[in-house]
Amino acid sequence: MGAVRLAVGDQPDAELIARASAALLDNQIALLPAEGVYGFHARASSSAAVERIRALKGDPRAGFIGLIAAPGDLDRWAHAWSLAHDLARRHWPGALTLVLDARPEAPESLRSDNGTIALRCPGSALLRGVVQAVGEPVLSTSANRSGEPPALRAEDAPPGVADLVVDGGVLDGLPSTLVRIGPKGVEILRQGAVRLGDASLDAPRAGP
Repeated sequence: MGAVRLAVGDQPDAELIARASAALLDNQIALLPAEGVYGFHARASSSAAVERIRALKGDPRAGFIGLIAAPGDLDRWAHAWSLAHDLARRHWPGALTLVLDARPEAPESLRSDNGTIALRCPGSALLRGVVQAVGEPVLSTSANRSGEPPALRAEDAPPGVADLVVDGGVLDGLPSTLVRIGPKGVEILRQGAVRLGDASLDAPRAGP
């Protein structure tokens, strides 16, 4: 049986959120419009869904982003320096991903080998609603095999992976900006939709 396909605008947002969150809670994978590109999404604690996504990416080192429902969830999963909170206040919800030291409670699928976690409170109300309904971080990764171009349309994503497809039309291709924040300073890992200059990246003024 093929994936269930829905379109943004075909039904109330509440219905879309309910359908997508139900799929994730059932250990399924959803293809959803994310920040500028389409992404595969799964409940971060669903080992079955996570392994399916890892197999698709084709790179065991591929990192995943954790989506959280509100800026206030940041401290639950990461050790957040003061600058992280400053940036979250300015740019969340939005296309800014913060890479921080993970707390032990953070889902294993989101923790990197060096003990960090990448978190974002997405600008999409659909995504925030899904995360809130799921009740835990949602794993998000671009809907493409590692090294291949990202999907700007739902039909560009590799077939046969998602159990649920939500078509949001053609996206602009601008991914989230990725910033690493730690005790030794700040590093922009990827410039994306949120443009950060030196003034936005002063050294952290206090500890977590």
